[in-house]
Amino acid sequence: MTEYTVLKAGLKKQLEEIERLYPDASYNAQVEEFREQEYPQLNGITYLDHAATTLYSSSLIDAVSSDLKKTLFGNPHSLSPSSLETTRRIQDTRVRVLQLFNADPEHFDVVFCGNTTAAIKLVAHAFAARPNNVGSGFQYKVHEDSHTSLVGIRQMATDSQALSSYQMDAFVSSKGTDEFGLMAYPAQSNMTGQRYPLSWAGTLRQNRPGWYTLLDAAGLVTTSPLDLSNVSTAPDFVALSFYKIFGYPDLGGLIVRKASSSILQSRKYFGGGTVSFVMNLFDHPSNDLPHAVRKSGDPHEYLEDGTVPFHSIIALDHAISNHSRLYGNFKKISQHTQALGTLVFKSLKARKHVNGASIVDIYTDNHPSHLTSQGATFAFNLRKSDGSLVGFNDVLKLASVRDIHLRTGGLCNPGGVMKWMDLSAQEMRKNFAEGKRCGDEWDLMNGKPTGAVRVSLGAMSTLDDVARFISFIDEFYVEKTVSCIATELFPPSSNTTKISKISIYPIKSCAAFDIPPSKPWKIMTQGLEYDREFCLIHQGTGKVMDMKMYPKMALIRPFIDLKTQTLSISCKQASTALRIPLDESLPTHSYLITKKCNSKVCGDTVVVQAYSEKRISEWFSDALGVPCTIARYPSAPDGGGRYMKNHLRQANGEIPIALRNESPILIVNRKSLDPINEVISTTGGKLSDISVFRSNIIVDGPQPFDEDKWLELGFRNSNSTIQLLGPCRRCHMICIDQATSERSPEPFVTLSKLRTINGKIYFGQHATFICDSDEQTGSIQIGDEVDINYIDLDTSDTDSGESCSSGNTAITVDTTADTAEPAVKQEAARTSCILQ
Repeated sequence: MTEYTVLKAGLKKQLEEIERLYPDASYNAQVEEFREQEYPQLNGITYLDHAATTLYSSSLIDAVSSDLKKTLFGNPHSLSPSSLETTRRIQDTRVRVLQLFNADPEHFDVVFCGNTTAAIKLVAHAFAARPNNVGSGFQYKVHEDSHTSLVGIRQMATDSQALSSYQMDAFVSSKGTDEFGLMAYPAQSNMTGQRYPLSWAGTLRQNRPGWYTLLDAAGLVTTSPLDLSNVSTAPDFVALSFYKIFGYPDLGGLIVRKASSSILQSRKYFGGGTVSFVMNLFDHPSNDLPHAVRKSGDPHEYLEDGTVPFHSIIALDHAISNHSRLYGNFKKISQHTQALGTLVFKSLKARKHVNGASIVDIYTDNHPSHLTSQGATFAFNLRKSDGSLVGFNDVLKLASVRDIHLRTGGLCNPGGVMKWMDLSAQEMRKNFAEGKRCGDEWDLMNGKPTGAVRVSLGAMSTLDDVARFISFIDEFYVEKTVSCIATELFPPSSNTTKISKISIYPIKSCAAFDIPPSKPWKIMTQGLEYDREFCLIHQGTGKVMDMKMYPKMALIRPFIDLKTQTLSISCKQASTALRIPLDESLPTHSYLITKKCNSKVCGDTVVVQAYSEKRISEWFSDALGVPCTIARYPSAPDGGGRYMKNHLRQANGEIPIALRNESPILIVNRKSLDPINEVISTTGGKLSDISVFRSNIIVDGPQPFDEDKWLELGFRNSNSTIQLLGPCRRCHMICIDQATSERSPEPFVTLSKLRTINGKIYFGQHATFICDSDEQTGSIQIGDEVDINYIDLDTSDTDSGESCSSGNTAITVDTTADTAEPAVKQEAARTSCILQ
């Protein structure tokens, strides 16, 4: 039996025990029977992001497609037969939605909108537009564990306050009169999965009659029932997204308690379909003839501006039917996900490192077996055996390689991040001042995480999903024994090495142009000539494109012809090559249309010159199937200069890097790939070619990972040197085959086990050229011999670092640097060691 088979069998026994101990937890084995047929998009994928959106079934898409093909649906604002049919279907679906939540249509209405955020904005705009004759402004209380969409309402309130659960409970329980306000909270935290009392709405209404309740139910209804049968205790407004329940359609809703709906009539904007009378006049209306009269029926009649998304509403009707056919009811889904959620929780808690230390911090106050207080969504961070944190971005990278889909970061929940990451307001502002932005790579700052890993289960989750996730945790994060790939401290066999290959990447993230062996190439402080001088930018976003998102960029092959000063670009998908002059002063350049635009590289704003001629943009767009064009980094950038990141040692002041990611040059030792491939071969994985590391210079070092000890490489025919700046942090871009653009798990998987320092995966060395002439330029050629100048290998002082030894090796890594971008000490052997 394989390790995975043993693990899954053990988890199955635990699941059976959970079902025995917790009557509300019951695994639905029928999901396994229909999942392959109903969810073919899950083939080979472990999907654990249902809190973002759950998945649609094949039979749902078939039903919607069939209906749209055989039925004519007209615009519901008309009175033709097809329009009347659309109106009828919308009315029927509106009732079905209310029935889904036991909401009596006599007392509730549903307003269709884009998503949960759109529903929340409807309420916020109505409260902000409250007529002055009844008082202006409103007070706002929001739970601290709220999605950003709820937090945003505070921008429209006169006074706002974030409350803890204890404070909110105290607020709703105390008496208040002559007040007007809105209290909002999530039924289930989108970050931690914690559930909050639905009873707060009724208690607030009883004790503070001037207050209304807005419930964000998006997280809850993905896997759990919401019962609105008691109109006296139900929230005034409930916001939700249907794609979180059914996967499709992309539609949201606001369920309105009709007794509370009058406040929504304050909303000032109106559109087609929401007025009974309107005149296009802009003078002051007379008392007896206003310019516009809003509809006064149910809330949807005066809140659904314009034509409703009627095809999506019709699809929603099918989604409700299909969901019921597959899963029965919400209670059954809740029991199923609760059983799996409890299994995930208990399995993570049970994992220990070899020294007995726990591997995980799970951010919740509750146990997942308690249906009323915890859903099947968990946020956590992983720890190493020494207690240090693993960056959540590194977890995401490895999970992606293993085809495990989860969510990481701040999770659009600033209050949850502050609470569980123990970040004060001052620390949050400090992180922002130091460059922290939503969606960036800064996962650890000043010794604390800036977010978390989130896994969330759904109706179609299975035991196999849990087993594959726990197997992933065991493989990469449960430290079992000490294992190192280290550099021996014996004297090196040679103090010289040869340059065996030189490559540049004229177009960032596209294929390499290998410099011919007989050709000397210009090298400067900012790197090799023409390296990453061009890039592709997305015509919709203006952002610089990269191979991680668009792997087919590896198939775009550039060729530099110095004699004709031309960049030629070819691709299998294109019948002809594209040629662009390199010399901007050439007359032939005048026919190329360019324009300046701002773009982003690694979070930095750069000014590039985009080629906007139609034939050029069409060539790249056709080759990649993406609307894009080529752009050039100008020789004299106007405010768009980029310099080496400060976490790398700066050899000579600020070093320009233009469109390169982090440093001017990347060096790889060819021999260092050998032990990586040796390990890969034992697992039957795909052996890696040196090209996946996308280096500029490949050298034949004396031994594997000898480059970890290099300080600089000296050219024999001059006093110029290539000075090493620190190891290169790797991402799963190295899994893309440079010849085919196909992805595979290796070498990232093996590299993560053998070359990890402080939670970061390293291979190769950043470098810059230090010239001995005033021109700051030199030349480099394949076959050049360079002398290795080694760093000081004295490892007797380890007060500021951590080390391990194996035979005649010593490994020391820096533990004093900022953990957001840890510098690896140049004064120590920069080799990797992890417990695994």
